Amino acid sequence: LLLLAMLILLGWYQVDGIPIEETESFLSGENFTLTEENDGGLLFRPADSNGHGILIMHGALIMPKSYAKTAAYFADRGYTVYLPMGPARLSVGVVDRAASRALEMNVDKWFLIGHSMGGMASMELATRHSLNVQAIALWAGNMPTSYTFVDLPIIYIWGNNDGLLPEERFKLNRFNLPESVSYVTLEGANHKNFAMYSHQFFDKDAKIDWMEQIDFANLTTADFFAQYH
Repeated sequence: LLLLAMLILLGWYQVDGIPIEETESFLSGENFTLTEENDGGLLFRPADSNGHGILIMHGALIMPKSYAKTAAYFADRGYTVYLPMGPARLSVGVVDRAASRALEMNVDKWFLIGHSMGGMASMELATRHSLNVQAIALWAGNMPTSYTFVDLPIIYIWGNNDGLLPEERFKLNRFNLPESVSYVTLEGANHKNFAMYSHQFFDKDAKIDWMEQIDFANLTTADFFAQYH
């Protein structure tokens, strides 16, 4: 049984969270340079910095490169964008190291984006470390513990076709977040298509194109963050 469980887990890692081919087109641009760090994290440095930074905390098993479209979008707008890689591809395990690495950068204000498990990782980072966090965007973020005490601007974007976070679980999440959170529902969006990766067990098929879903999340988040520069 243990061997069977290990084989299933190994197969899961080979299927879920693998960046799709389209990610490659977002790894270079005229307005930023990309560095891959030794631990698998990615750092997008803008040619013309606005002095602010964005930390993107990935979902469980999802490789940072899957968020390349979002990283390039914000780097084009002057943000330093850091995408840490969690051990065993679990972002909750990289919170402390990500905060330490971010503090080494020449960045004035930080903004956090957390997808799925990365939502919890973002909340942990904001509450446990003295990073100058201005605002947080949760994209279908799972909240298994209470963060009602957090005094930061937060936007929560969710799709009503999310198989991992159906409406019942989404409503339960709200009890663990401050009452001040701004909620945005994207009709037809699922869990997977906030990033560009191959497969997501237990999710539903989206009723809108993945590019549309990411574009919506990027634009909505950018507008929200701009209020707190």
